[in-house]
Amino acid sequence: MNNKFKLIGFDLDGTLVNSLPDLALSLNSAFEEVGLPSAPEEKVLTWIGKGADVLFQKGLEWSGKAEQFNAEQIAQLKQRFDYFYGQNVCTKSVLFDNVKSTLEALHNKGYILAVVTNKPTKHVQPVLKAFGIDHLFSETLGGQSLPLVKPHPAPLFYLFGKFGCYPNEVLFVGDSKNDILAAKAAGCKSVGLTYGYNYNIPISESEPDYVCEDFAEILKIA
Repeated sequence: MNNKFKLIGFDLDGTLVNSLPDLALSLNSAFEEVGLPSAPEEKVLTWIGKGADVLFQKGLEWSGKAEQFNAEQIAQLKQRFDYFYGQNVCTKSVLFDNVKSTLEALHNKGYILAVVTNKPTKHVQPVLKAFGIDHLFSETLGGQSLPLVKPHPAPLFYLFGKFGCYPNEVLFVGDSKNDILAAKAAGCKSVGLTYGYNYNIPISESEPDYVCEDFAEILKIA
């Protein structure tokens, strides 16, 4: 194999999978139980990228009724959100265009593929398996896999060590500022996808090494 990169890492939500509908469904199912308003998907979109805890907290703040609940009640509400998301990890979610075919092509060319996401670790494998792409990845890291998550470079450092890669042999693909910051801090090249969940801010403003509108463009970059 004479490829420019040895390992390619990928974010999950907003990069491989359009999970926004299921995240909104799960949050609103929990909110409905306690009489909180339902958040529109376009608002939930702006809360994705820093893990489920942050998404839940942003939603609670948005409702304007957080002061009605004590700490124990908020913890219970968070548990209900976690429950609903466990039930709905792939109820409405879909792969973005060209994701499966591109991953299969990269895998067949001999690249090591990995997932690095801040999504709760327990939900990562079920999502990948539901879409029939779990076997393509040599490592999957979720929000609880390591002590630190993106934008810290620790998950990428872990991949360097596990697979014996230098930073210049690794490409990281994501849709949000946290992905690009993690790649920059780790010293590896990054791809910013324009269709994801970057808090309604153009991914180009984070200055990734490459900006792509189509997931299949990664084949040309690699």
